[in-house]
Amino acid sequence: MKEQNDFIQVNFELPNHTNQLTQAEEIINKLKRKIESYNHIPLSDNAFIILYDDIIKILDYIGNLSNPAFNVQEDLEELYRKRYVHAPELAKQLWLSHYEKIHHPYNILKNRCFRLLDNLDELYLRLYKKYPPNWKI
Repeated sequence: MKEQNDFIQVNFELPNHTNQLTQAEEIINKLKRKIESYNHIPLSDNAFIILYDDIIKILDYIGNLSNPAFNVQEDLEELYRKRYVHAPELAKQLWLSHYEKIHHPYNILKNRCFRLLDNLDELYLRLYKKYPPNWKI
């Protein structure tokens, strides 16, 4: 990945969500510990649904926090296309790297939420040898 110094310096006035993301990370860690605790105690369908819903809620919260970052995509792409008009492949590589850098803190936590959902499903499958209540077949 490119270093931030390689990127075009631009201020999109994106909100600083450091505190909110830190709080979200703490919630994710608590949810992870809850899931791990069910390796030692029974996991009812009701407890499964509550955990599932809690993970979805924090995933939705992080997704909503990241919305302003999505709004800069076209402007950022245009800046790089104009700056590197004679090197379109470089422009594309740089704007995609820059765009990824903007989304990185959100993506890390969203991916952790998806991993929790997978872990929860795997736990249920392992314990009960059947599909979890959130699966519709």
